[in-house]
Amino acid sequence: MRLFRSASAIHSSGARPEKAAAAATARVSRYPPLVRFIALQTNPVWHDVTENRRRIEGAIDASGFKCGDYLVLPEMCETAWTTDTSALSRAGDSVAWFSSVARARAIWLQAGFPEQRDGGRFSNSATVIGPDGAVRAIYRKNFLFPSERNSFEAGDGVAIVDIGVARVCPLVCYDLRFPELWRLAACAGAEVFAMSSSWPAVRHEHWRSLLVARAIENQACVIAANRCGSDPTNEYAGGSVAIDVLGSRLDEADREERAVILDFKRDALVSWREKFGALRDLRPSLLGSASITRA
Repeated sequence: MRLFRSASAIHSSGARPEKAAAAATARVSRYPPLVRFIALQTNPVWHDVTENRRRIEGAIDASGFKCGDYLVLPEMCETAWTTDTSALSRAGDSVAWFSSVARARAIWLQAGFPEQRDGGRFSNSATVIGPDGAVRAIYRKNFLFPSERNSFEAGDGVAIVDIGVARVCPLVCYDLRFPELWRLAACAGAEVFAMSSSWPAVRHEHWRSLLVARAIENQACVIAANRCGSDPTNEYAGGSVAIDVLGSRLDEADREERAVILDFKRDALVSWREKFGALRDLRPSLLGSASITRA
């Protein structure tokens, strides 16, 4: 199963007028190469797509983004995390809407959403949209939490998105607990891991520790967007975070809505990987395999 398709293959209504795409591309060209990743910690309203879209646009516009920045939204950011298929269906035009938001601001946008599949099933997915509004990748959560398995189909690989100054791997929530997935992505060239999550407060210290561990062991940066607030299923402690290649938390949110910023320095990442060759010392024979889709 391919994890990446063109924008037209993913959502036929996502096609945009050529003039709008050209204008977005022109806006991006006036700015320097991307150096910032921004995690947006939001507090979605249970099953209210209209209100959550209003909040998402507000959070983006309040983040201080610049054209070409890479913004990350939490898991199922339009509905809040849910297995209620009637609620999931309300976000049926997610990809087209995210595309319009990214194109209007000339930003990279990663957003968690329920992707409707054949037979009425869904995948818990994250889409990556380019500054021109084109869909660059759709990643489907590989590791489903037990309560998700009756409603969602799991993915079977990883996506690596080359945004020019970094190769980014989008992941979703429970994927954090499975280091083999991250390692396979790092071996495929991932330099920044971008996580969309709805991680509950009861396991918040696991969230904090595991994100640092994944950065250290893969000699990569991490930008992770978690939600805050509460819903009928869980309470959420936020904790969206930016982590550098050495595993240092550069910016970390508490329980409130706000933006978390990672100033990405690719030369620092390359220098550390050259100086300390942990990735070079891997024994590939001990690793499994996964479908790798490049965009």
